[in-house]
Order: sequence, then structure tokens, then C-alpha cells
Amino acid sequence: MKLFLIAVLVLGVTTLADTPDYQSPFRISANGSPIELSLGHANPLVTDWNGDGLKDLIVGQYTGGKLRYYQNDDSNDSPAFGNFTYMQADGSDISLSSG
Repeated sequence: MKLFLIAVLVLGVTTLADTPDYQSPFRISANGSPIELSLGHANPLVTDWNGDGLKDLIVGQYTGGKLRYYQNDDSNDSPAFGNFTYMQADGSDISLSSG
């Protein structure tokens, strides 16, 4: 079973009386193909991780508890992601166990 990455962007601040206004989910591509994970749950985060002013993509994957890093190589209005690398600390892949 394949899990497709779904990203949802929420704009604005809502109060308890307001109904949230979510955009429709959409697939994010890397190297021209939708990002897919083989098992489990994805937890995407969009942030300027490397400080270059472009919003990058970090995806937590259930399998192995690793974090994928996709660098944005285009713009914030039209992001382009290539191959991912696993995020590391002290030269080793970061791995968060489940359970």
C-alpha cells in the first residue's frame, strides 16, 4: 500500500466560533513525480531549512522513523524539489522510533 503525500495549507488565525477555511489537498512532486512513501504516515513541514529564503520540504516517514529533506531549487511561488536526502546529526541519519 502506498501513501501519497498530501499537503494542506491553512491561512489566517481562526477563533473557536469560526469554521477553518482549508485549501483542497494536493500532491507534491519531486523530480517530476508525486512524492510517495511505501508505508505508514507522512508528516510534511514547509520551512526555509537552509536559510536561502526558499521554503524547503521536510517529510517524516513512518518506515525507519527517518526525516526526508527536499531542497527547493526554484522559488516560493513555484517550488521545485529534486531528490531527497535523509536529515542527519553528527554524520548519522536521524531516526525516531515509534511506539
